[in-house]
Amino acid sequence: MSVKAKPFIKWAGGKSQLIESIEKCLHKNFTKKNNVTYIEPFVGGGAVLFWILRQYP
Repeated sequence: MSVKAKPFIKWAGGKSQLIESIEKCLHKNFTKKNNVTYIEPFVGGGAVLFWILRQYP
């Protein structure tokens, strides 16, 4: 069973609605890289973090 993680805090300014735009900004070979370090210093509610963890396990 696969559970979709959602932001644990919701507030105005969250990035859930910007996921498609953010995805376009990722490097084209993001999935082909072996050693990718993703750093999100201002995780907020975690929308982008949880999306990346789900898309690129």
